[in-house]
Amino acid sequence: MKPINTPFVILTFSTLIGIIIGYYIFLELTFLLLISSISLGCLCISWLMARKLFRKSFLFSILTIVTFLLFGITLIKVHNPKNHLGHYINNYPLQDLHKNPKRIQFHIKERLKPTHYYEKYIISLEVLDDKNTKGSLLLQIPKEELIDVLTVGDVYIVYSSIEPIPKPLNPYQFDYAQHLSLRNILHKLTVSTDELIKTNMHHWSIYSIADQIRTDINQKLRIYKFEAQQLSIINALFLGQRQDINEEVLSYYRDAGVLHILAVSGLHVGIIMVLLNFILKPLNYYKKNRKIVKAIIIILFLWCFAIVAGLSPSILRAATMFSFVTIGMQFRSKTSIYNALFVSMFILLCFNPLLVFSIGFQLSYLAVFSIVWIQPCLAKFYKPKFIADKKLWEILTVTFSAQLGVLPLTLFYFHQFPLLFFVANLIILPFLEFILGLGIAVIIFAQLEAPFDWLATIFGGLIDRMNQIVYWTAKQESFLISEIPFSGRMLLTSYILIIFFVFLLKKYTLKRLFIFGTSISILFCVLIYEKHLESSNQELIVFHNQRNTMLGILQDQQLRIYSTNSISKSTRKHLIKNYYINNNVKKIEVKTLKNAYSYKEKNIIVIDSSGIYDIPKFSPEIILLSRSPKIHLNRMIETLKPKLIIADASNYKSYLNQWEVTCIKQNIPFHRTDKKGAFILKN
Repeated sequence: MKPINTPFVILTFSTLIGIIIGYYIFLELTFLLLISSISLGCLCISWLMARKLFRKSFLFSILTIVTFLLFGITLIKVHNPKNHLGHYINNYPLQDLHKNPKRIQFHIKERLKPTHYYEKYIISLEVLDDKNTKGSLLLQIPKEELIDVLTVGDVYIVYSSIEPIPKPLNPYQFDYAQHLSLRNILHKLTVSTDELIKTNMHHWSIYSIADQIRTDINQKLRIYKFEAQQLSIINALFLGQRQDINEEVLSYYRDAGVLHILAVSGLHVGIIMVLLNFILKPLNYYKKNRKIVKAIIIILFLWCFAIVAGLSPSILRAATMFSFVTIGMQFRSKTSIYNALFVSMFILLCFNPLLVFSIGFQLSYLAVFSIVWIQPCLAKFYKPKFIADKKLWEILTVTFSAQLGVLPLTLFYFHQFPLLFFVANLIILPFLEFILGLGIAVIIFAQLEAPFDWLATIFGGLIDRMNQIVYWTAKQESFLISEIPFSGRMLLTSYILIIFFVFLLKKYTLKRLFIFGTSISILFCVLIYEKHLESSNQELIVFHNQRNTMLGILQDQQLRIYSTNSISKSTRKHLIKNYYINNNVKKIEVKTLKNAYSYKEKNIIVIDSSGIYDIPKFSPEIILLSRSPKIHLNRMIETLKPKLIIADASNYKSYLNQWEVTCIKQNIPFHRTDKKGAFILKN
């Protein structure tokens, strides 16, 4: 294998770090372009003075790194919609967009995975109040009102106001607004089907053509009478569309540690590249331009597949990387996966720098890099003699390498680890190439409307067997370690430990052993520090929970929750699960809400729907209003003289608005959880 191009790796990482800096630090685009131009000019002068790149001229090296850091910062600013004059946020005041309905013309750009209540789409604006504009929005349509799925590329008109995407109102909840902002989607439309006016126009793009191809493939596949679940798995495996897979099936694949099978990625693209190389083998007999022709055909097919599969971060990475691998295979005797990996990363970041913050992008690149870097170290420990154990050993080392590389990141984002991922991968992966090959054949025969029902039946049966293996593995709950607290500090030190562990595997020396031992010591120190923080963390929290009052007291890694109503499984999962995982709570108690509490020498009174409160012997610092009590707030303030009033989501919104006005007049701080989120008291 060709050695890694170290200078280019440094420049790629410089660009990546620049993107991260640019995302978190505000800099004017004009000023940034000026500084970048000066840096580029200095770099050119230094290059003229340098004799050998990165060797003799230290100044040139530093200037190159600084230039690419600035290039990364500039990328993030250039792609920011706030810097585009034609974007809707630069042409209309946000308050006007939120309050006043407008005539909005848009086309469907992409269909997202639906929720229990809404079908969701990404739409691209065309006209806003008779003015040409651009920008992407989230479109939500209530499920019970939508009969047919909207087609990508179709143009609609609606009269509606543009709303902000709500932020999470409880700590550690998934920030959907932040997730969408990484795709430059800042606002949403929520409309009913009756409000949508379909036009005769159609916006043609790569995405709409790909959607039509996928729709045609699905219609043709229906002649083979696949079951709904089988068809949803086919769409995920071959077309990169997971919208129709229900949440239960996805959770089984996630718990079994084989969710990557359902994400079109390097495995799928690699198999297609191998198949194309085999099919195009006759071109090897023609000497004239055969390498150029073969490379062009393979790359075109790879990108056609990537477009049809939806151009997700994993498929973009795979298609770009294997394009460079194809070029290397056709024109050189040796090629480096490292170089292809970093070139593909650099190119993708130039087109979309926000991919850096995509979990799929991070996991995808880390998994591939780990396989390329770690797997050869593991493979040398055992030399199989037979084809069967060679294949199993290869799968085992590849799986372990990928899992080791993404383990800290997986724990940081998902807080769980399936111990049986080896079993599921060892059973499924040897046959996955056959399943994918057979699936491609079935899709081709379906397009030709060939009567190969028996082949489709075999293929459907294989998908069912694969699902059964995944279900069985996922249901072994004793082998699924979940609710693992894992902080950013642990993420960083874990990767330091893994890096030095791999260095030690590659070459054993006393120096590397000492560094590896030191990294273990650092990790233990971080764990002790985390334990100290968790045990000393104490706080009182009033959660934002619709139609219910939930007050929690965290102390000594125990969480006591006082609630008006019983806490459902859904509430535990979506509201407080991430809270107790991140605080490493060992014990949870749920009790009935009381009328008075004392915390950190602060007295708290709860006034519920009865509206009755006694004048206490002590002076309450905090009043919690629950379940819309019918009280005279001015009189209550004069009587109890609180320093803070809290109102949660169990109260009517009209009451909240009235109380807020009263508190402003009385100069009393008023915390309403529907606007400010959960109330947290730490001291």
